[in-house]
Amino acid sequence: MQTMSLRISGTLNLFAVSLIAAFAIATGAATYALMTLRVGGPVSERQMEADALVADILPPPLFIVEALLTAHRGPDELDKSAELDRHIEELQTSYEDRRAHWATRPLTPEIKETLAASDTHVRAFWDIADKQFRPALRAGDVAAMNAALDRMSIAYLEHRKVIDKLTPLAVGLSKAQVHSAEAQSSRIFIAVGLATVLMLVVAAVGVWILRRKVVTPLLRMTQYMGALADGDYDKDVPHQGRPDEIGEMARSVGVFRAAVLERRAARQQQEAADARSMEAQQRQAEEATAEARRRDQVVSALDRGLSGLARGELNQRIDEPFPPEFEQLRINFNASVRTLESTLAKVVAMAGSVGGGAGQISSAADDLARRTEQQAASLEETAAALQEVTSTIRQSAERAATARQSTSRSRSSVTQSADLAGEAILAMERIDGSSRQITQIIGVIDEIAFQTNLLALNAGVEAARAGEAGRGFAVVAMEVRALAQRSADAAKEIKGLIAEASSSVESGVGLVGRVGQALGAVVDEFTGIESLVNDIALAAQEQAIGLGQINSAVVQMDQVTQQNAGMVEETTAASHGLTREALELMRLVQAFRLSEEARRQAA
Repeated sequence: MQTMSLRISGTLNLFAVSLIAAFAIATGAATYALMTLRVGGPVSERQMEADALVADILPPPLFIVEALLTAHRGPDELDKSAELDRHIEELQTSYEDRRAHWATRPLTPEIKETLAASDTHVRAFWDIADKQFRPALRAGDVAAMNAALDRMSIAYLEHRKVIDKLTPLAVGLSKAQVHSAEAQSSRIFIAVGLATVLMLVVAAVGVWILRRKVVTPLLRMTQYMGALADGDYDKDVPHQGRPDEIGEMARSVGVFRAAVLERRAARQQQEAADARSMEAQQRQAEEATAEARRRDQVVSALDRGLSGLARGELNQRIDEPFPPEFEQLRINFNASVRTLESTLAKVVAMAGSVGGGAGQISSAADDLARRTEQQAASLEETAAALQEVTSTIRQSAERAATARQSTSRSRSSVTQSADLAGEAILAMERIDGSSRQITQIIGVIDEIAFQTNLLALNAGVEAARAGEAGRGFAVVAMEVRALAQRSADAAKEIKGLIAEASSSVESGVGLVGRVGQALGAVVDEFTGIESLVNDIALAAQEQAIGLGQINSAVVQMDQVTQQNAGMVEETTAASHGLTREALELMRLVQAFRLSEEARRQAA
């Protein structure tokens, strides 16, 4: 299968023909569409016929004749009152929708005024229908419906008069719109035709300009580049002065032509120079051979030395002298090996030191880790002990506060006891006074008993003198005397008891006085004890606060110690890693063979 290929000129001609054909087809299609869809065209006529048919079949919503006819059916079709009422409501809704629609349309002022006048009568019609006819229809009141129909017919006749005026105005507006649309369609058709002609002219001019500005210069450049390909470099490149892409292409071709000419001149000069340099090259070849032998000697010696270094033999030296121009290389090589050997010897020594130091660090880190763990455990135990001590001190503070309250109550009780002791002293003093009075009374009774005894004795003597006549009186006198004697004895006993009681009361008064003094001292002591207990309670409270702070500090120290323990573990791991790295470094460094002098320096 062959691929069709066209030159640029043929492609441009084909493009122009295709463009013109496309414009012609598009213009024909646009013309056909305009002729078909324009006002008065086939599509428009069919649409207008359909609208006219609908208008001939159904009355328009703005004309309320259908509502009046439906209302006139009401008195005769009471069984369909609900359907008629709903239909009247639908006609009213349709009227309101169309009235609102035409209120926003760009109609002529005369038509708008006529529509407003019609709406006034229609409003009266719908007002009668809503307030009078439809309630009567729903109630089945024929008389009320007929009365409402009469008033609705009057409003309809006024509305019909306005509609008769509005109809020719609407027909005139429709005709004016049709004429305007036909005129606009004609103008659009003419504009499309002019635009098509203009596009065809622009396409033709564009094709002509492209042929003159692009195709013809490209043809000339093609011919010139063909001549260049044939080896003709004598003619200048055309179109180098143009500022467009063709000018850039021409200037690029000019640069290529100049480069070819320069290479041609350079090649000629090179051929002449080659002939002159043949002899010089032969001489240089001989010198190069001798130089190569000297270099081989140097390279061989360096190869042996570098091979020894590669095997780790740092005691290797190049003792064979080099040619003068390479002697400095031998000296530098030996110095470098000597420096490397000395450096590695120091590295060996430092590796040993690092290994020993790493071992010490590892041991110290292990020891520090153990101590840190012990310290962490001790701090944890200390924190627990401090927690217990803090709890104990807090309980002591609470007990001291309780003791302070108990001491205060005891001091109050002792104070009350001291007051009671004072009252007891007063009571005993009153008892002592009463005892003295009783002693006096008993003394009087004792004297009375003594006098009675004397009188009874006298009475007995007189009764004895009286003989038998006084015997009974003597018996009575004896009984009175015995009674007086018993009274005297009882008075003496009572007096003795009262004396003992008085003595006891005096002793009791003294003792109660001393008790009162002791209770006063106890009150003073309790006051001091209460002060001391207050101080103890405050001190215990302060100790509890201080121990709480100490406990918090110990907890923080425990946390820090735990962190230190973690860091010590990391340090231990790092020190062990450093020890392993130092041993590995020692193993690697020991692979090098050093001289005895370097080994002594390392040791």
